[in-house]
Amino acid sequence: MSARIVLICGLAFIAIQVVAMTISAWMMKSQVEKSVFSEATSRSQILVDQITRRLLDLNDIARANKVAIEASHKAGTASRAEIVSLLRETEIRSPNLYAVWMEEIPGGFDGQKALNAPGVNSHGILNPYYVRKPDGSIDFNAVDEHYSQGWFTQPMASGEPILTEPYIDEGSGVEMISFSYPLVFDGRKIGVTGIDTPLDWIVTLLGSSDVFGSKNISLLSQDMVWISHPDKKRLLQPYTDDGKAELSQAISSRKVRIIRGFHDGELERVMVPFQIPGFSNVWTLVVDIPRAALDAPVTNNIVALLISGVLLMILSVLVVYFISRKLIREPFRNLLAAVSDLTLGQYDRAVPGTGRGDEIGRVAQGLEGFRKTLLRGREAEAHATEARTQHEALQRKTRQEEETKIRNINNVIRTMGDGLDNLARGDLSCQINTALPPEFEPLRQNFNQSVRQLAEALSDIAGMGRSISKNTAQLATEAETLAKRTEQQAASLEQTAAAVNEITESVSESVQQIGTAQKIGVQARGSASSSSDLMQQTQTAMARIEDNSKQIVAIIETIDIIAFQTNILALNAAVEAARAGDAGKGFAVVASEVRALSQRCAQAAKEIGTLLRTTTSDIKTGSKRVTETGKSLQDISRFIAEISDNLNQILTAGQEQSATLTQINITVSDMDQVTQRNATVAEHSHAAARRLAGETDRMTQLVGRFHLPDSTNLVQYRPRNKAR
Repeated sequence: MSARIVLICGLAFIAIQVVAMTISAWMMKSQVEKSVFSEATSRSQILVDQITRRLLDLNDIARANKVAIEASHKAGTASRAEIVSLLRETEIRSPNLYAVWMEEIPGGFDGQKALNAPGVNSHGILNPYYVRKPDGSIDFNAVDEHYSQGWFTQPMASGEPILTEPYIDEGSGVEMISFSYPLVFDGRKIGVTGIDTPLDWIVTLLGSSDVFGSKNISLLSQDMVWISHPDKKRLLQPYTDDGKAELSQAISSRKVRIIRGFHDGELERVMVPFQIPGFSNVWTLVVDIPRAALDAPVTNNIVALLISGVLLMILSVLVVYFISRKLIREPFRNLLAAVSDLTLGQYDRAVPGTGRGDEIGRVAQGLEGFRKTLLRGREAEAHATEARTQHEALQRKTRQEEETKIRNINNVIRTMGDGLDNLARGDLSCQINTALPPEFEPLRQNFNQSVRQLAEALSDIAGMGRSISKNTAQLATEAETLAKRTEQQAASLEQTAAAVNEITESVSESVQQIGTAQKIGVQARGSASSSSDLMQQTQTAMARIEDNSKQIVAIIETIDIIAFQTNILALNAAVEAARAGDAGKGFAVVASEVRALSQRCAQAAKEIGTLLRTTTSDIKTGSKRVTETGKSLQDISRFIAEISDNLNQILTAGQEQSATLTQINITVSDMDQVTQRNATVAEHSHAAARRLAGETDRMTQLVGRFHLPDSTNLVQYRPRNKAR
């Protein structure tokens, strides 16, 4: 048995170890993956912060140019030469930039086209462009316009800066992006300024980074185009790998996405989208983590757990073997010996091991109790033989007593049977006078008392029958009279209900007509109110026209004054031209024409002023008439409002009367129904009284079947009942 226990324990240890290792491996795998992905996301976020900070520094340069150009214009010191110098200084101070530029709309800077001014191209457009050559020197050009390009149209349309998608510069073949800001002078957009910067620093940053042994770190634009990739051939190429839907969701939700089992399960792809501060562009950092980075820690921990588990299992089996030999094998041998003694009927020797506190001790205690029970059984068997003899003698005595009781019961049954026979024949004067055994004497007394009480009850019932019969006849007569009166009352209430119903219908029609009139009054009131509002608006408009006419008259007077002054100036010019002789003849002709023109302007201004004064007078008259009409409409509206209020009061009173008549009609109808039901009840009461009289006669006949000790009341009742 101990060998089996050791074997079972060993198998149990193995099963437990396998289950524990499986659970540990699963939990460890989940924890390792969670930790690796969390760390990968954190490291990716560090790279994102580095890229964002660099882009913010570049954005500060473009924004500083915009602010400086707009500030110089606001201060009144802006010139084309100053703007060209500002852009050059920016290019010199920022060696990481590729180009600094500005482009105005035609005439946007100062409304002029200065073909020979600094930074102006052949079309007279201010379009300076500074670019850094491969050798580090700075080149300057005034390039042609590019008004159809997105970096120009988008800021001009929205008034907000933009960051372009990555592109390949045609001149250098380098991957770049551009920051473009709109320029606003005096509340109007006159052009854009910006910078071009290469993206080779992003490729260098991501290429030198390491996330859990992965060098495959890439960057995608919002249009799912590769900004940076370990494979140079895929730069600015669209994303064609698996997980395009997950990438689109990551860009739209701005949340990290993980593609499990990527590239046939060899990689785990982590996508970290981020938005460029100040712009709507969303770029996505893509990190491909080798599967080995997740599996290696799990495998190492499983091997360590396996080795320690095997050693622990061997040690546990040895400990179980020695413990089972000491605590199970020897005690069970002693118990088997004690069981053999009990089997042979030897109950005198105590069972060993009863002092133990474990299961074996409880088994030994049970065997000891069983031994004592068997020992007590021997003693109980001797006592049982003696008790059996005493029991047989007691049974004989009990049998004799039962036979005596049976004889007494038979005597009681015969006596009680005779009394019940007399009772069945209707003889209520019978009594049992023969004495019974003491235990049955209460039965005889109860029987005699019950017969006496029954006789008294039937005597009382006979008396009450006479009284009920007399009252029933009177009740039937009164019920018949009540039924006739109730029928007459029901006919009268029916006529009253018909009359009230006709009055209710007449009042309801009146209420409807009043309601219709009230609605018409409300509509008329609304129309009058609307007309009054329109007249007030017309009056206001006439007042504004009158004010405008006054202003026009003032302007005409000003024009007249200007024409007069122009006439004087033309006259002075003619005088000066005459003094100049032949050199001033042409100017004298111009002065004469100007004088004639000023005279015609003065004459036209006078005519317009006369017409405006006449118009103003007519407007005042019309405004006065409109005011009077508005007052009349207000009076009409007030009268209609009073009529509508009176109609409302009449309608309310009619509605209350209609409701009262309706309630009266309902009440009369209810009374009619109640009266009809009362008539029916009276008829039913009359019929019930007749039936009650018949039932009373029948009850008297039934009581007459019994023979009472004193039947005088029944003898007197029968003749009267028959006579009735």
